[in-house]
Amino acid sequence: MTAKTLLELPEAFEQYRPLIEGTLKPVVLVDTEISKTTLFQSKFAGDPYFPLAMDYPKNKKGQPLKLLAQINFAEVPKHLSNFPKEGILQFYIDGYDDVLGMDFDNGQNQEGFRVIFHEQVTQDEAQLIQDFSFIEIDDEELYFPVEREMALSFTTGVEPMSIDDFRSNDKYASILTALENDEALEDSFYDAMTGDGHKIGGYPFFTQEDPRAYGDYKDSIIMLLQIDSVGDNILWGDCGVGNFFITEEELMNKDFSKVLYNWDCH
Repeated sequence: MTAKTLLELPEAFEQYRPLIEGTLKPVVLVDTEISKTTLFQSKFAGDPYFPLAMDYPKNKKGQPLKLLAQINFAEVPKHLSNFPKEGILQFYIDGYDDVLGMDFDNGQNQEGFRVIFHEQVTQDEAQLIQDFSFIEIDDEELYFPVEREMALSFTTGVEPMSIDDFRSNDKYASILTALENDEALEDSFYDAMTGDGHKIGGYPFFTQEDPRAYGDYKDSIIMLLQIDSVGDNILWGDCGVGNFFITEEELMNKDFSKVLYNWDCH
């Protein structure tokens, strides 16, 4: 099946298909199921895979960060260039913080969040932390966006550049100019080109602005993970979205020390 047959467009935008298809990028879509997981499974929330020999991530006050997501690449389809083929990638954020560990001045400052990659995964659970009761946040856990532990499953696809991507104004300039006098059609285009949902790779969704349009983040074009407000169990502020980005070179080198973390809401 070719990419052309995969991309569904409203009939009004068929004339722009070549331009839109020129932006197609592979994506791994993430589905969730409320379920107890093993220490090794891909998940949102829950208990992480974490070796006893490692220092558990903490915020600057010494409080433990909480697992937001764990991706075991042995479970992920081999669909995305430069992503690990195995190993466990983890995203931790600060559940004690009302802005969930994000630094508005420096989205790469990992004091309030942490991205950790376990390249070698031991199967010996005796070498892993088993009791995570030290992370219980009590009432402050209201800040945490994922309310229940969820097991993850993955499907592959392709998607065009989303309208929220900081490059879209240039890429879709001719389309946006053609639609500027037809508000309904313009709204339809924005709806068709949204990048919402949970995913690895592909293009992002924002409720506000793409932070990569400013500062030193323009090279962070790879989306490591997006977690959207979906259903009753995931909520970033007022129906927002969380994203993590990395440069191509950093991803190839498995260097997750400068990942860009952003979340926003309406």
